Amino acid sequence: MTRKQRRTALRISLVSLLGMSLVLIIPALSGARSRKSIIRETMPAVAMILAVDLREGKLVPVSSGSGTIVDPNGSVLTNYHVLFDAKNKKLHDLFIIGLFRAADQEPELVCVGDPSKGLLKEKLDLALIRCDRDRSGAPWQASSWPTIPVRAIATDSIVPGEAVWVLGYPGVGGSTIHVTAGLISGFTGEQGGVGFRAFLKTDASITHGNSGGTAIDEDGNFIGVPTAFRLTTTKQGDDVVAAGRVGLIRPLDHALDLIEAAHKQTAAAPQTAGVIVSSRVVDASDGHPIEGAIVIVFKPGISADDVDLEKLDSQALVWTQSDAAGAFRMPNAIPKGAKYTVAVAAPGYLPLIETGVLAIGEGASSEIDPWKQVSLQPELP
Repeated sequence: MTRKQRRTALRISLVSLLGMSLVLIIPALSGARSRKSIIRETMPAVAMILAVDLREGKLVPVSSGSGTIVDPNGSVLTNYHVLFDAKNKKLHDLFIIGLFRAADQEPELVCVGDPSKGLLKEKLDLALIRCDRDRSGAPWQASSWPTIPVRAIATDSIVPGEAVWVLGYPGVGGSTIHVTAGLISGFTGEQGGVGFRAFLKTDASITHGNSGGTAIDEDGNFIGVPTAFRLTTTKQGDDVVAAGRVGLIRPLDHALDLIEAAHKQTAAAPQTAGVIVSSRVVDASDGHPIEGAIVIVFKPGISADDVDLEKLDSQALVWTQSDAAGAFRMPNAIPKGAKYTVAVAAPGYLPLIETGVLAIGEGASSEIDPWKQVSLQPELP
């Protein structure tokens, strides 16, 4: 069999095996970020947190909350009360962190930590936590987690009427990520009233599972931690009745010292030699996102001609699928200092495998988007 025949046979086999086809094109992105893209880019940095207790020798999840990943080494900002057992007046025994996979999927539970080892600010209801074990109990260290950009936005620069989006895992209608929109309606103190701006008030929905999650403004800036809600009341005759709910967001400037501490921990820790690769897959003919595209990165030294479908398990370094928005993010870091063959494929699109199309230098950052977007050419009828 000639080289050309072998490549043709490989492409046909890929279509048969995966029900997909493959081409890699590298166009540039342009234009400002839309609201949709801002929310899409924020979602991977929003974590689910399960509080777990040891009962009769078994670990039992007892409550859940949300958090924001503020450091690639796995530091997560959340509310203190997510980790605290108010009934028994003690911290929960452990927490489990779940990472975002896709907007229509439950988060992936990846690691375990001890709340008592976190940086805790009980009076401000804030905490910074980090896993140190995998789910089997073995020592573990996060690396290259997706983070949210943090800017020191002073509370007094935020004005009522600004738009806000709240992201988290409230468990409403399922365990997928949840996004609500609203406006900053004002400020309040710890116990209500005026004076110290302890909280931003909003009409965006905040429920118990949202606690510790992520609040962003219309530019995608992380502005605070959704913390609680209060019922508003009104008087009807001699009765006082509930009139609505006001969501409360702890402004980010109350947590900047915790985030700075996380960055110092990372700076002191050994740096990872790997890179997380992410991008989007779209239709070359109309730019629409392609869901379910398979993206495979092969081990160094394996060219397109070397790929053997019967040996994919040993030849593939890492692989993933694109979500409904066409976005994908490799679940594991790819070592620096090498070039990699990449395959991208989806049903109804022409197949292609490119040798050495992914080059990761020693100076690459911890997460990169090397192509901005990957365009797949539709098959001819």
